[in-house]
Amino acid sequence: MTTSPNPAPQRKAYRVALLCGAIPLVVGVSIFLLWLLTRWGWLMTAGIFTLYGGVAFFLVGVVALGRFCWLALRTPGLPRRPLWLSTVGCAALLLSNFPVAGGIAATAIRIETRYTVTVHNTSPQPLSGVRVFGGGCEADFGAFAPGGVVRRSFWIEREGELKFQAGSGAATQATTIDGYVIPSVGGHVTVTIKPDGTISVVGPPGA
Repeated sequence: MTTSPNPAPQRKAYRVALLCGAIPLVVGVSIFLLWLLTRWGWLMTAGIFTLYGGVAFFLVGVVALGRFCWLALRTPGLPRRPLWLSTVGCAALLLSNFPVAGGIAATAIRIETRYTVTVHNTSPQPLSGVRVFGGGCEADFGAFAPGGVVRRSFWIEREGELKFQAGSGAATQATTIDGYVIPSVGGHVTVTIKPDGTISVVGPPGA
């Protein structure tokens, strides 16, 4: 009389492989979404640790999946099609961590290196021809009425000054909003046209 191999070890190996694929994926996406909402700096560090931990989980998952296949192939009468479907599905889950992690990292870098300018018109006059230029780029804000707020984001292409220009009636107002910008370094500046027509700049790096 022959006894079939105990299926419990292979089920356990498969669950371990699934968890090794799912845990870093869920944790990484959750950290990224929370960072998008809060911009807490410590989440960037947590994300880096998750990347390294994800590699360790992947290696453990590959070993567990290999053990599952080895035990399953030794089980008499086990249908091969469900076995291979389960194996391919688990392998896809494990491998999906890499493109997802790459996409999250690329998106985070893209967000962190963008330069955002917010223009707030608190004057009684409408603005026209509003633009921000310099550093190899130009952002057109168009025209907007008193009380209007417009925001634009762009990416600095080369070193230089970032300037603001707007038309108010027959006059043209201009000022430097950041004296030195460089590629791959983001920032956030708020430009306010005050009721008396003067320009206030808040938020350039180093201010």
